[in-house]
Amino acid sequence: MRILLSYVSETDLGEGQHVHRVLERLGHEVCPINAARTNPKDGHASRKTVEAFPEFVSIEELQQLYGRIDLFLYVEPFGLIPFGINAASFPTACIIGDTHRDLPARITLARFFDHVFLYQRNHRDAFTEHPAGHVHWLPYACDLTVFRDLNMARDLDVAFVGKVDSARSAMLEQLGRRWRLNEQRYYLQHEIPEVYSRAKIVVNVPVGGDLNFRVFEALSCGAMLLTQRAPNGQETLFQEGVHYAGFDDDRELIEKVTYYLEHDEERCAIAAAGRREVEARHSLDDRLKTLVSTVAARPEPVAPVRRGSSADVDRAYGNLYAAWASVEASLALLQDAKRAGRPWIPLGMLSGKAFARRLYRAVR
Repeated sequence: MRILLSYVSETDLGEGQHVHRVLERLGHEVCPINAARTNPKDGHASRKTVEAFPEFVSIEELQQLYGRIDLFLYVEPFGLIPFGINAASFPTACIIGDTHRDLPARITLARFFDHVFLYQRNHRDAFTEHPAGHVHWLPYACDLTVFRDLNMARDLDVAFVGKVDSARSAMLEQLGRRWRLNEQRYYLQHEIPEVYSRAKIVVNVPVGGDLNFRVFEALSCGAMLLTQRAPNGQETLFQEGVHYAGFDDDRELIEKVTYYLEHDEERCAIAAAGRREVEARHSLDDRLKTLVSTVAARPEPVAPVRRGSSADVDRAYGNLYAAWASVEASLALLQDAKRAGRPWIPLGMLSGKAFARRLYRAVR
């Protein structure tokens, strides 16, 4: 396929960079795009921004530039959703991750796309505007050429990589008092495999019951995964006691860490089985093959935004720009509607919301 891929590329956050690399490895022609904006609060720069456009760029302009497009694929968060995607002559799809954080915003986002691929199984039924066969559970998976066992000495008893909130802070303090724990800081993507390759045990505490990156990345790097139990799909993808170990509370967590550090053979067997299972069934290559074949099998233009009136489409974009604090795009939308004789007063209110949100973020 010739894929127009939209993702945030100017920071190290997000998995769009991995999707980009793997799609090309699978033989697809990838045209990466992004919005010409950055987050001044985010210092985790990783690479130069890919081809960047004003947020209000139209899908027609992009087609004139790139020619044939077989699929528009958007990887959350941010990125670029061209204006007029509702009239695209090709299928559109999105990959949505953090539905456990702000589900209503993700439901609104999904309205722009024909196919919706969700990392979180438990929220699939909340996306009711699409017809059957167009909302899919596609769990996260990692690029196994990046997240792999680096065959390092496992000199860390326990590792955790992620945001440290109050609940996690107390847990990590307990672990750090008893065992050798990795430094708690922000890790760039390329640093994570080294941390997990040095760890005997990687601890995972899901937020909001999510099935997160840590599960797959820890397993693929050959550490034993010790994860808090949650009915989020991990129990169907993996078998507890075979591929990973589970715990319910801090008491059981400490008991399990103690036990598995004292029983090397059992720990190593579980870690090896988990890594084999990821390599066999949960690579990003396989996930993206599934995504592409799913869209190709059902290319119908069924995105909810395709069915709306021009005013409905304007409101959808206005809400999107307001959520993203995209003042310039909000004003461009308002002016375009005014020139074309479409209802524009409601868009003025949404522009105000975009401005207020940007102001809030600037002073936060």
